[in-house]
Formats: sequence, C-alpha cells, structure tokens
Amino acid sequence: MLNIGMTEILCFAVIAILVLGPDKLPEAARFAGRWYARIKRHISNIQNEIDRELKISEFRKEMQDELNRIEALERKVQSQLEEIEKRKLSELEQTPQNHQEQQKIVRVYSFISTASYIPFKNWQQKEKTVDGLPTTLQPTATIELKIAV
Repeated sequence: MLNIGMTEILCFAVIAILVLGPDKLPEAARFAGRWYARIKRHISNIQNEIDRELKISEFRKEMQDELNRIEALERKVQSQLEEIEKRKLSELEQTPQNHQEQQKIVRVYSFISTASYIPFKNWQQKEKTVDGLPTTLQPTATIELKIAV
C-alpha cells in the first residue's frame, strides 16, 4: 500500500527512538496505530460506498431496460387490441340484426328457496331457536341469476 521496505522501517524506528526516547515511544506507537486503524477503516468504508453506488447505478440501468421492454410490449398489446376492436366494429356494422337479437336473449332464473343463512350477519336475519337449535330462517333477499344466451 505504501511501498515501504524493511530498511525504511528500520530507519524510521531508529529516528523515533532518538527523537522520542524509550519512555514516550510506546505511547507514540499506540497513537500512530490508532490513527492508522481509523484511516484504514474510513478508506474501506469509502470503497464500500463506491461499490454500493456502482451496484445501484447498474441496477437502475437494468430496471430502466426492463421498463422499456414492458412499455414496448404494452404498446404492442394496445395496437393489437385496437385492431381487434376495429374488426369487431366492422363485423357489427355488417350484421347489425344478429347482434341485436343476441342482446335480447336473456333468461332470468330465480332460486326456489330464498331462505339462506349467512354467518356473522345475524343483524339481518331473525332466527327462532328451540333448545338452542335453529328451526326456521327468515329470507334476507331474493337472489336472481341472469344468464345471457
């Protein structure tokens, strides 16, 4: 990282012993070690943040590409739907009588038994009980089923 060889470290140690002396040298070494660790930690944090930002930018680019693909598919499907609608309209213009007859044929079926029991909706239903068992139910509404043929 710093490209310091063994001879440079030895020269630095001799100068430190001469300047600081043997009493203050351990304190200075601890102080330098703490600062070295802090600087190294900050550098690694910065590198991690840069890597994270690069990954995020790559992810954004991939997302944008996917969104462009989805929009292209959406335009294609929309054009196909418009084409189908145009075909339907042209068919309806050609045969308006058949379409009107098909719309008129609707059958209405109603159930024979209109009484139904819906749990947790007791506020609409009156229930008579004999010894805690239900005997009859009041109808809540008529049910109709419409089927177009």
